[in-house]
Amino acid sequence: MEIGSIFEIDPAAVRKGGKTDAFHLVQVDKYGKKQSCFTASGREAIELALISLEREKPNIEKRCLMPAYMCDCVFLPFRHRGWELVFYSVDRDLETAGEEIFRLALECDAGLIFVHPYYGADICAGLRRQLAALRRSGILVMEDVTQSYYLEETGKDADFVVGSLRKWYAVPDGGFVASDIPLAEDMLESGETYARERLGPLVQKWEYLREKERRTGGALTAGWLPRKTEYLRRNRALENELDCYQGVRRISGISAEILSKVNEEEARRQRAENYHTLYDRICGMKRLWPVLLREEAQAPLYLPVYVKERDSLQRFLAGHGVYAPVLWPVGEENKDFLEGDEAYIFGHMLALPIDQRYGAAEMERIAEVLALYEKQPVIGIRADANGTVATGHVMRCITIAEQIRKLGGQVLFITADGQAQDLISRAGMDHVCLHTRWDRMEEELPVLREVLKLAGIKTLLVDSYQAAPAYFEALRELVKLVCIDDCFEHVFPVDALINYNAYHTRFPYEETYGGKTKLLLGTDYVPLREEFGVTRIRDAQGEDKGFSVLLSSGGGDAQNAILGVLQRAVQTQELKAVVFHAVVGVCHPQGDAIEAFAKTHENVKVYRPCRDMAGLMADCDAAVSAAGTMLFELSAMGVPTVFFQSADNQRYDREFFETEERMLFAGDIRQDRDGCIEEVCEGLKRLVSDAALRERMKGRLARVTDGRGAERIAGEIIKL
Repeated sequence: MEIGSIFEIDPAAVRKGGKTDAFHLVQVDKYGKKQSCFTASGREAIELALISLEREKPNIEKRCLMPAYMCDCVFLPFRHRGWELVFYSVDRDLETAGEEIFRLALECDAGLIFVHPYYGADICAGLRRQLAALRRSGILVMEDVTQSYYLEETGKDADFVVGSLRKWYAVPDGGFVASDIPLAEDMLESGETYARERLGPLVQKWEYLREKERRTGGALTAGWLPRKTEYLRRNRALENELDCYQGVRRISGISAEILSKVNEEEARRQRAENYHTLYDRICGMKRLWPVLLREEAQAPLYLPVYVKERDSLQRFLAGHGVYAPVLWPVGEENKDFLEGDEAYIFGHMLALPIDQRYGAAEMERIAEVLALYEKQPVIGIRADANGTVATGHVMRCITIAEQIRKLGGQVLFITADGQAQDLISRAGMDHVCLHTRWDRMEEELPVLREVLKLAGIKTLLVDSYQAAPAYFEALRELVKLVCIDDCFEHVFPVDALINYNAYHTRFPYEETYGGKTKLLLGTDYVPLREEFGVTRIRDAQGEDKGFSVLLSSGGGDAQNAILGVLQRAVQTQELKAVVFHAVVGVCHPQGDAIEAFAKTHENVKVYRPCRDMAGLMADCDAAVSAAGTMLFELSAMGVPTVFFQSADNQRYDREFFETEERMLFAGDIRQDRDGCIEEVCEGLKRLVSDAALRERMKGRLARVTDGRGAERIAGEIIKL
């Protein structure tokens, strides 16, 4: 069963098309306007309304008040017609204070106010008194009823009523505008060609669904999946074409004929029934909740919900055949305005399908999938980052956590202190601080046990060198346990163990753990962020920026390697023309000194922190890095690298990365700091001067990892 996404159309139901001259719909007639016109889309209806308005009132101030929560496609006709948009606030209940609209209308001398009753609820009811007063002062009102087409209360007091019919019915095109102001119908062009093109993917979807129903024994018939990919691709291409079109087309005869046979009252009834059925099933869920009260929406476009982890739920639903759209993506015009409630709406709202194609069985299916999502396990992650512990521990755990959430799991980070809070919060993760000492983990066990119980955590991932076997033994009765171990100094009583390093073969993991522990070993499990799996090509046509080198030494950098390399490099003749990009973690102990150094050297750039590490790597010709996870990130991006050791757990990285000249090793900076820094500069001199060496290294690095390690780890954790 597939629920949602674009409407499908039975090709047998499509005839040559009916007449569009006398075409009308009862639901549009109810607005009581003298004129109505049916267009190819809702945005073209807005375009026609603006043309008509400018023709009737040529001196109108082309400034429109617009709700900040709005589809960016609505902005397009205003942009085409040269209108300025001024945004007003929308709160989490999707309501706007009438006083704000009144104040803004007077302050900016608006000529038009755009309102939008959301999701089948008369959200604008509280505004109507202010809107009426503003209309008496000469300001016009346009009401978009695309989400509230069936509401009786909407539109009657607006100067223009506009809407999209494609969102409500299985038609290739369709929108409308109604007004007492004369409409510029002479501007209408034929929409038949576009409608025929739009019909293609909708028919393809119908054929795809029918073929899916005919499957026997689970076998897929030839062309089944490619057909779905093709109709989705074609539909996206036509939507993009619609965004670029600046004219106004009349509704096609195909859509007029289909709509003339639609039982609108039955469609309205079915939508209302579906809405209330699903609403009753999801009430009380903890990870999502309805935006509106049950009685507010009479027959909405969707059932909108707020979700703690919206993207995670959307992917989870799609994995079970339910396609719930995000309404809407943030547009260029309103992105700088969004803060507070608007930012929350755009980041947490998901629209559940409840249209008339479906009935009780489909609503029950959606509810079952949502209930399954509710029951997905809570995974705890215990990690720290501070002046001693590199941020890489928390960063790789965040990467794993993102994949856990994609699979529907919930994640709670647990730290000893608050030093990693900003890092975790910026990643959108929930966080609990134990207020304990990070280097005495067994002392935290009493408070940790309480956190595990209160949060309902079933599995705990621990990423810390301070966790001894006794620590895990004390937690075994409470949760499933996973640890990251790259030293093999202890045998841990855990359910799963991760060592993604190539050197894991040095240690007898299989013999030691004897099948009692799930072992996730080798570079197939390197937990890289998704951006490191995207191929990026440096702009060869752009400005020559010289030879660029990335510098990174983890969040701790106890040996002050970055500043040491910079100080030596600027005194080295062969490296004086190199541009250095120094990445300094938020906890870096010498961050201020590095920034001060950069102010006196134009070829040194500092990132504190770096917001796009993969992009920076893609822009660099070479890198200098401490051993660790970053070497795998540099491998994925194909960056020739000089690396050094700065911790005990990195001692085996040399064996793998130095072999076959994958990277150049500069030594252990703890044993001989000056000598190591000298070797780093010697390695950089080789990379700067030897293009052939760099190309060989790139080819070898490309074979190190496929970038899907975090996805594999997350899958195994969820299954425990």
